[in-house]
Amino acid sequence: MKREALAWVVRLRSGEATNADLADLQAWREQSSEHDRAFRQAATLWRDLKQTAEQVSRSQQGRRRSFGAVPSGRLLVSRRGFLGGAVAASAAAYMAYDPPMQLWPSFQELNADYRTAKGERRDIDIADGVTATLNTMTSLSALPSGPDNPRFELIAGEVSVTAERTAGHPMTVQALDVQMVATKATFNTRCLDGEVMVTCIDGQVEVDNGQNPVRLEGGQQVAFSATRGLGAPVNVDSSETTAWRSGLLVVRDRPLSDVVADVNRYRPGRIIVSGDELAKRLVNGTFHLDRLENFPNQVQQLFGASIRQLPGGLVVLS
Repeated sequence: MKREALAWVVRLRSGEATNADLADLQAWREQSSEHDRAFRQAATLWRDLKQTAEQVSRSQQGRRRSFGAVPSGRLLVSRRGFLGGAVAASAAAYMAYDPPMQLWPSFQELNADYRTAKGERRDIDIADGVTATLNTMTSLSALPSGPDNPRFELIAGEVSVTAERTAGHPMTVQALDVQMVATKATFNTRCLDGEVMVTCIDGQVEVDNGQNPVRLEGGQQVAFSATRGLGAPVNVDSSETTAWRSGLLVVRDRPLSDVVADVNRYRPGRIIVSGDELAKRLVNGTFHLDRLENFPNQVQQLFGASIRQLPGGLVVLS
């Protein structure tokens, strides 16, 4: 869908678009709210890339004026430079959607209606009878809907939602290919690395991926991924899932690599675990989210790991 949206923007900017093209585009956008959103994001991305290209062009023109005319033999280099710029722009567009190693927010995340920075938590009223607490590095957007059935998209991160809606007027949270529908419930939704985890704290939540919907009761959890689909509900200690709301990270028999992935979402810089043996070591404990600067030292004490500090806040544990 993202590629289709970019193709539409390119067509419109080519100067060759016809009235029929405009009609086809309108029909494409009206297929769903996701189609419309993808087009708006592609248009914004095109504008930003165009501005960047113009700045580079002005800079290059300034250098050419400073050094005089370019010999004809350099024309091929200029063309190669142009092609390289086109490739760079394409790469920039790709990385805006899919940043490597989550080193920066994706384009969708930056365009979200509600967003928290690293280490930030935020309480918001997102609709009549619906409140939400956004965990660190979370992006949430409102989807086109009426007041009777408000809908939201969790683009990335984690959110705790409390719904106190009247009967027949539920609210919906969408994450990847999963929808969570609730009228009176408190539930926690986490969407990270292509997986969605839904935990019902109180009340009932309908979780549906379009194939095998399940109903969660308080203390139940279900996981979804594109490869495994929607799993079966399991009983969990929901207090551990929502410990972040109290500023805590509760860990029970989890591999160090998984725990570090969580810590990196709160702590400035980035921790990398080197070596499979260390990465698989199981961790138990409760960590204060506002004191995670000492986490590498705690790992050193627990497992005898060595610590290497690198520029840019990078820490390597081995």
